[in-house]
Amino acid sequence: MELSIIAVVIDNLEVTKRFVSSIRQYTKGKYELVLIDNGSKNKKAIQYFKKSADKYFRFPKITDLAKAWNKGIELSKGKYVAVVNNDTVVPPNWFKLLKETLDKNKKAGMVSPITYWLIKGYFSYGNLRNFDKTFSKPFKLMKFKDVVMGEFCVFKRKALKAVGGYSEIYHILSGEDLEMCFQLYSNGYDICVDPRVFVYHQGGASRIKSIISKKRERNIYQKNFKLFKSRWPKYTKGWK
Repeated sequence: MELSIIAVVIDNLEVTKRFVSSIRQYTKGKYELVLIDNGSKNKKAIQYFKKSADKYFRFPKITDLAKAWNKGIELSKGKYVAVVNNDTVVPPNWFKLLKETLDKNKKAGMVSPITYWLIKGYFSYGNLRNFDKTFSKPFKLMKFKDVVMGEFCVFKRKALKAVGGYSEIYHILSGEDLEMCFQLYSNGYDICVDPRVFVYHQGGASRIKSIISKKRERNIYQKNFKLFKSRWPKYTKGWK
């Protein structure tokens, strides 16, 4: 198996249908789609998830995101592992290009495509004005300074094995993606961004408001970010 694509789902049937459709249409080669159901209640959604996935696992009630990701990694068999949000849409040839970036850099452990959220958080307006010239080819992030969010990450399996998967010390959601970046850096791996691939990420559509309110979500983010900084004080001084 060349590629395993892992997504965590909670109800949100139409969002997941759009995601699955793009995966099936634009992913070539030998791959598997692994859906981890994080406590869905909608019977119609559950039925669709089971039918559309190559591998399906369901937690009876919501669990921490890191634990759900790790379950997907455990079930997967691919040489490359894509850990992605289900409110994303992939373009043609996405994996071919991202795989090429990983293969050309022996030290690369993970690669991310360009997304709106990455552009918003990483690039300055000055950089964007000359984006096609300045960022015309894949580039490496600065170790312990730059990170990417966990919206769409493609790993070499050996890199995931080296860091032991996602850290499960982070409650519910957030923090585990930052920790993953720093764990990769600590184990000698590079993280790359490939501007040749743009993945649409709606953002926020994976969440179920009835399960996690906006206020509770904000509190979780703050608590987990504080925990992350306490684990890496040498590199995160002044981070907000």
